[in-house]
Amino acid sequence: MKIFKKLLIYLVLIIVGFVVGGYIYLQTQKPDYDGKLNLEGLHDKVEVYFDEWGIPHIYALNRHDAYLALGYVHAQERLFQMEMLRRVASGRLAEILGEDLVETDKFFRSIGLKKAAKETKNEYFNDYDSVPLAAKAYIDGVNQYINNGSLPIEFLLIGIPKQEYTVEDMYMIIGYMAYTFEPGFKIDPLMAKVQKQLGDNYLKDFAIDYVAGTEKIPVHPKIETENEFAFADKINDILENLPIPLLVGSNSWVLSPEKSKSGKVIFSNDTHIGYAQPSVWYEAHIEYPGHSIYGNYLAGIPFALLGHNKDIAWGLTMFENDDLDMFREKLNPENPNQVWFKDRWEDLEIVNETIKVKNGEDVEFQYKISRHGPIMNDVITSIGNNEAPVAVWWEYTQFKSRLIESLYLINYSTKVDEVAYAASLIHAPGLNVMYGDKEGNIAWWAAAKLIKRAKHVNSKLILDGASGEDEFLGFYDFKDNPQSVNPPEGFIYSANNQPDTIAGILYPGYYAPQDRAKRINDLLKTKDKWGIEDMKEMVTNSVSTLHPEEAKHILEKIDKNSLEGNSLKAYEILIEWKGDHQIDDIAPTVFYKLLYHVLEKTFLDELGDYDFKKIASTHLMERTFPPLLENDSSIWWDNVKTEELEKRADIFNMAYKQTIDELEKQLGNNTDEWKWSKVHILEHVHPIGRGGAPMDKIFNVGPFGVMGGNQTINNIDFNFTGSGVYKASYGPAIRILLDFADMDNSISVLPTGQSGRFLSKHYDDQAEMYNTGKFRKQMTNRNEIIKKAEGKLELAPNK
Repeated sequence: MKIFKKLLIYLVLIIVGFVVGGYIYLQTQKPDYDGKLNLEGLHDKVEVYFDEWGIPHIYALNRHDAYLALGYVHAQERLFQMEMLRRVASGRLAEILGEDLVETDKFFRSIGLKKAAKETKNEYFNDYDSVPLAAKAYIDGVNQYINNGSLPIEFLLIGIPKQEYTVEDMYMIIGYMAYTFEPGFKIDPLMAKVQKQLGDNYLKDFAIDYVAGTEKIPVHPKIETENEFAFADKINDILENLPIPLLVGSNSWVLSPEKSKSGKVIFSNDTHIGYAQPSVWYEAHIEYPGHSIYGNYLAGIPFALLGHNKDIAWGLTMFENDDLDMFREKLNPENPNQVWFKDRWEDLEIVNETIKVKNGEDVEFQYKISRHGPIMNDVITSIGNNEAPVAVWWEYTQFKSRLIESLYLINYSTKVDEVAYAASLIHAPGLNVMYGDKEGNIAWWAAAKLIKRAKHVNSKLILDGASGEDEFLGFYDFKDNPQSVNPPEGFIYSANNQPDTIAGILYPGYYAPQDRAKRINDLLKTKDKWGIEDMKEMVTNSVSTLHPEEAKHILEKIDKNSLEGNSLKAYEILIEWKGDHQIDDIAPTVFYKLLYHVLEKTFLDELGDYDFKKIASTHLMERTFPPLLENDSSIWWDNVKTEELEKRADIFNMAYKQTIDELEKQLGNNTDEWKWSKVHILEHVHPIGRGGAPMDKIFNVGPFGVMGGNQTINNIDFNFTGSGVYKASYGPAIRILLDFADMDNSISVLPTGQSGRFLSKHYDDQAEMYNTGKFRKQMTNRNEIIKKAEGKLELAPNK
């Protein structure tokens, strides 16, 4: 008996030991918001106050120390996010996630981000300029946390080795941002496929060029094979299976003093990014003598992409210009390492790579580069290397990026001309730089190196790489870029929509449909004077002015007299719909299911399931269907799989019947229960939580039923689907409002929280505010910050 008692005691002690050890370890997973630390390289003491939302307010005596401290606190909250970003950009995901990510790694290695990062570092980084000195201090802070701090639990669960952060990593993350801004990887090959397989009569209904009558941002100043398209399918699969979010779009508007109640500029920005946990932006406030910057930072990037200092505010939206071309190369039948250009065979550059694979053997692969760029067929193993090679010319990798320098200059600008110069340094990705200042100036610049193309070239299709006739002709000067400074309307806005022309130039792009832009423009014209409270309502406005019109175009072909029961009730709800998407609204639940079935019955028979779903998930479809619904003669209405010749009315009636039948099965026979919040779902998914239970319960935030909808100002967007459940794919990654009359009380909100550490109370403490359209203060007054701080981290030189 004594032996059993001793064994029981030992067992209890072991269990207690595990529990205590586990508890102690989990405590290390909480960020340090209080205490004292010594850091190498600090010149003087730094004080970091954390407010009630976990936002750091960094007070230093010099710029170097401010950025070193920023790097340290940024890493302690978002190190796993930094790690995933640099790994996806450099093609090193398979090292930690296994063989399923090998093809993703091949893709990112081949598109040239690593080479571009190295060349940019060598060109622009030295030991003297202010930009690299500040960036190096930030990187030093990140690395001191990597070497001395507690690594996030994700590193343990996945088995990620500790590796220092580098300048090249910083540029690769910027490159990944540029890549996520590039819809051409997805849309160009899909449109080429439609043209090849179906012909120009089918292609013409897709809005691949400017659609007449849509809202524009006002300005003031060949031979193919089936294998050719196989790589497009694979690239789309790669895009949709990335473990980190894509940057998608944005809203921003700036009001002049004449349009504001306070008599000062009002600034608004909400960037649209794929939902994930942690969310993309990290908010921080740094001060040292002569400078104060409150900004929103991308993981691994030392300078704020959005923010304000004491003189100006700046923000970003995606320009959506077309800066990517795909070229069909003509391969030498006698030498697979040569392609034809104009009048001669040219040698291809050959690159050999080795991918390390977790729990697997290294993968050797080779890809080739023509004058137009990497040949994507080499990257995707399912495609024959010698068939219909397609090369990708992407502007971002053709020039050394000055985006880091541009961001630094914007952060420290004090007037409009300085920001204009900084914007002119950006070649890619295309950005709309939004601006307001304390002197009353407002402005925006389309920042990009815009390509001159021959008139016959349609850059949305795969071009001829052999003849030389489809080559670009050069670039426009920055002065020709769309831009507006202090316009007579008294406001500027951008919602990723088509800009107007300068000197008769209308730039091709992948612009968003006009819905958000039209709504913003219409609302801003409804009042002479606006205040922050008005802006709160506007930035969370969930009304679409166009969707009710689209619903009516469908319903006018439905015979109301033949309807009864829920079919009649749903008809009456939809015909009276004013476009709102509140959580208790019924109409959007009916509309989106109806719209999906209209699109499905229109496109699926010709495109097939795979291509239909891919095109339906793009802005292109959102630009295409509004005019299509009014076009009674479109070739798409006929179902090619039946003997009958279907018309528009046939499609609408079949879609409506199926919609009501499915809603009754999904949500019941009481239409009052068909509430939007039951089907419009927002969940912030962590890379580890993607696998489901139990990790989703630990790492994911949500799910929530939320307001908002596709292309409303409160753009909580989703892919068209027949399931009847609309999982939000992207939306506002931050909402910012600022009145220059009261800059200490600017406001914002994040989708989840500041921290990427799941045990931090700031992991998800803003989610409810975000979902309900509320805001919190962006504190910049030092006395108030110190008084209300919930933690103080004192950093000192390590002597």
